[in-house]
Amino acid sequence: MRIGELDASSIHCAAFDARQFRETLQHIRSLTAAGPDEFEPRLRKLCASAGVAVVFVPEIKGTRCWGATRWLTPTKALIQLSLRYKSDDHLWFSFFHEAAHLLLHSKKATFISTDRFSDSAEKEADSFAASHLIPRQYDGRLKKLTLGDVREFAAQIGIAPGVVVGRLQKDGVLGWNEGNSLKRRFEFADDA
Repeated sequence: MRIGELDASSIHCAAFDARQFRETLQHIRSLTAAGPDEFEPRLRKLCASAGVAVVFVPEIKGTRCWGATRWLTPTKALIQLSLRYKSDDHLWFSFFHEAAHLLLHSKKATFISTDRFSDSAEKEADSFAASHLIPRQYDGRLKKLTLGDVREFAAQIGIAPGVVVGRLQKDGVLGWNEGNSLKRRFEFADDA
């Protein structure tokens, strides 16, 4: 958390505005289809304009942490992402999950997303992330999708195919070993 806080200290942010941040999330959703050279600077800029600093910090070995959220000041929030699992579905789900904590939960709390713990706030953030990436109106259609339908469906709803694959795997429509070639893989520049 301290590394993220230090990184965020150099990011100038407007005062947090919940309404603007919600609107920003709709623009950010479309960035799921962009590559890191495009989405990373745009993600940071859009979030900063709504009062949220976004930082990427490599996972510290053994923490099993993919994201964290906390308030640095009453008007500046931090979303910290680790790229755990290194795939686009996990990155984007983690981002929207952490965004949910800022909009739905206490400013006094710190949220750390790991493989080890899930409570009602974490489940609520999961639901928020799932419905922002793939709106609930598509739930019935998701259950009928085949791997061959993924690219077309993703294009129709304006998100990356890997995000759709991740959701289908989570919902049990696809096996964990199916469709992974449609996911984009990410690494920190220092790790490549």
